[in-house]
Amino acid sequence: MSDQVAVIRKKYLSLEPNFQELIKRHWLASEAIAIGRGGIEIVHEATGASRTTIRAGINELKTGAISEKNRQKKAGWGRKLLAKHNKTLLSDLNNLIEPETRDDPENPLRWTCKSAEQIKTKLNEMGHQISERTVNRLLHEMGYSLQGNQKTLEGNQHPDRNQQFRYIERKSRKFLKEN
Repeated sequence: MSDQVAVIRKKYLSLEPNFQELIKRHWLASEAIAIGRGGIEIVHEATGASRTTIRAGINELKTGAISEKNRQKKAGWGRKLLAKHNKTLLSDLNNLIEPETRDDPENPLRWTCKSAEQIKTKLNEMGHQISERTVNRLLHEMGYSLQGNQKTLEGNQHPDRNQQFRYIERKSRKFLKEN
């Protein structure tokens, strides 16, 4: 996490309990404007606020026009997060991606070999009604990189390559369990 993201997150967390919707949107926008290029993404990363909300605030500040969305909502209003309603969603998601999770010991990134589309399809088959966008958000919250990985050319792949990795993963779990 960059220093800039950390500073904005600290300010946001100290102000958040006192924010009303319009003031919050304008504060987010003013932070993004002050940063300049890339400000929307940095403010989004630091606060978790929607990029659309930040852009709306920037537009309101620049034009002086306030959208119809400036009504003051009461705390707790709005649609609840899917994971709050569906208690098994996160465990099912984790069980689905854990055997296919990859990471690099020299890099803090984690990723899964399955696409968000594949994960969405599997979760829907398990009875969860979930969108690809929500899968992406949950993976991001779990610390997964959402970037596609570029394969390096390593020559011909062995036909049992995936089975080999699954075998190694099972053995690793067994040894870790046994200390």
